[in-house]
Amino acid sequence: MRAETYAVVNLAALNLIEAMSAAYYATEADATARHAFRVREMLKKIAAALEQEFGHDAIEAKSAPGTTPPSATAPALKLVSSPRP
Repeated sequence: MRAETYAVVNLAALNLIEAMSAAYYATEADATARHAFRVREMLKKIAAALEQEFGHDAIEAKSAPGTTPPSATAPALKLVSSPRP
């Protein structure tokens, strides 16, 4: 992996962690939505950097022939934040 790609992915991952934490602990709906948007943007940035480095086929989920891909059976990730008392 090139150093530039590593730097982009590393920084985006750190920002992703911070945004997820902020969204989890946010008490206002608009703040939660703002942080959730940041989370999605960081995931897109990570995916774009990895796709540019390795190509689309390298990051696409692979499954054995005749099996159901994990994404078809696993629930989608959802950002959930409950109000704090």
